[in-house]
Order: sequence, then C-alpha cells, then structure tokens
Amino acid sequence: MDTQKVVFVNKELNTRLAGLLYIPTNFDLSKNYSAVIVTGPMLSVKEQAQSVYAKRLTEAGYVTLVFDGTYFGESEGLPRGLELPEVKESDIEGAVDYLAGLPYVDCERIGGLGICGSGSYMSVAGVKEPRLKAITAIVPAISDISTSAMAGFFKPEEEVKAAKEAYEKGEGEIEYLNFMPRVFDEGAAYYYTSRGTHPRWSNRVVAWSQLELVKYNVTNIMKEMQKPYLVITGENAWSKQSSTEVFNAVPHNDKEMHVISEAGHFDLYDLAPYVSEAFEYIIPFFNKNL
Repeated sequence: MDTQKVVFVNKELNTRLAGLLYIPTNFDLSKNYSAVIVTGPMLSVKEQAQSVYAKRLTEAGYVTLVFDGTYFGESEGLPRGLELPEVKESDIEGAVDYLAGLPYVDCERIGGLGICGSGSYMSVAGVKEPRLKAITAIVPAISDISTSAMAGFFKPEEEVKAAKEAYEKGEGEIEYLNFMPRVFDEGAAYYYTSRGTHPRWSNRVVAWSQLELVKYNVTNIMKEMQKPYLVITGENAWSKQSSTEVFNAVPHNDKEMHVISEAGHFDLYDLAPYVSEAFEYIIPFFNKNL
C-alpha cells in the first residue's frame, strides 16, 4: 500500500489536522473507492491503534484515513491535550470533507471505525454526520461517562473550574489529569511498551476536559442512530458494559455485536489473534454496507 502525509481542516475551529492516507496496492485512478475514517483511543495519535486497523482495511481494498485530533500530535490547537467530545466530532466532519473531496473516493461509500473512546465519538458522528454510511465501534468505552470507571480519573469539579478560569485569565498553569497511569497494568502493557508507545503520545489530558466529558451521554444520543452499526468487544474488556449499553440503545435491527472470546480491552488495539478475529466481522460489514 501507499502511505501519504496529508493535511485537512476542522472548519469549525479552523485548525489544521495532520493525517495519514493509506492507498490500496495496485491503485487504479479510474476507479471509485470506498473509504473508511479510522479514529483511535482517547489521547492517542494517528500512528497507534488506529493505524493497525486502517492498514488492515487498506489491505482489503479500502482507502483509509487516520489523523491526529485537534490539540494532539502533529495537529494544531491550544492548549495541548484537550479532550472534548464536540471537537472530536467536528474533527471527524473535517475528515469526511477531505475524503469527499478526493476524486477517486465515492462520496456515497464513506464509513467510520472508532476504537475505545472514539468508538463512542465515531458512533455519535454516525448519528450526526449524514455522509457517514456505516459505523464500526471497537470496544466503545463511553456510554454515560459520569457513571463509568473513567470518572475515577477526574478531580473535584470546583478545582478544575478554578484552574480553567485562572488559565484563561493568564494567571495560572494548566492543570492535568493522568488518564493512563503506569499502575494500570493492562493499559501500561500497551502504552508503555513497544506495542503502543509513541514519542508524541502523552497520558496527560487538560483537567477541565472533564467538565464536558462528564455531560457526554452517548447512550441517549444513540437512540437516534439509523445507520448500519457494528460493535466489537472482548469477553474480558473492562469497557464491555459501556459497549453493550451503547449497542442496546440503537433502535433498529440493522446492527451486530460480536464478543471476542478471552479478549481484554487493550488486546483489541493490536494483538493479532483478537484483531484478526475482529476483521472476520469488520470486512463483511463494510463490504455489505459500503
């Protein structure tokens, strides 16, 4: 496959986003291709789990796009490390804009695949962005974040509100949450080893991100989902309950959920036995719906 560095724009924020476009081997300029936008876990950069999935899809004949979200990696946006659901969704809209502008991409055959936190962000984008025709969510980790294990990373609300106000007045330093501590063994086995580490990745997220995250109820939004929908989770995934809640909220029957035996949450980021099994469902799903 061919890999191209690309730049596109989040029009709402006017931020430039750095991406990688994967082009299938034996690319034929006269053909119109289906395309899939692949987004990764919260705080991740484009070279991590999302590229594992994007490359597999490209090997199957799809044009795929991964990118650093606004405030992360090589993309623009200050302060660095803001994790805001509405921004994630508008980044995805910018990615759709970019793919739709490519002469060899069929605008009626663009799908989305999201992993972990962006399994939920991409699911919501599937509700809100009409140009996305089918959505796959891998271990989607956010249903109602206020009741999830992730809320354990949050600081007292008044503390982060005060930190945000002080920073905006130029009177204080940025306060951060630690979203992936080394003591979280399963996560550390991915992010702090050769499996998933990357020099542009950081486990720190701007603390006042939690003020928006805590209000983010994906389950309620998914009640409006009308598109083909696939969820892949693991038998032992810590996110399995959230994934199930998001899946069950979808009101129609054109949906599938598959549980990979023995797989944990982070196993589905990159480990071959589990990712390979996931693709036994992902490829037929996109072939059918794109």
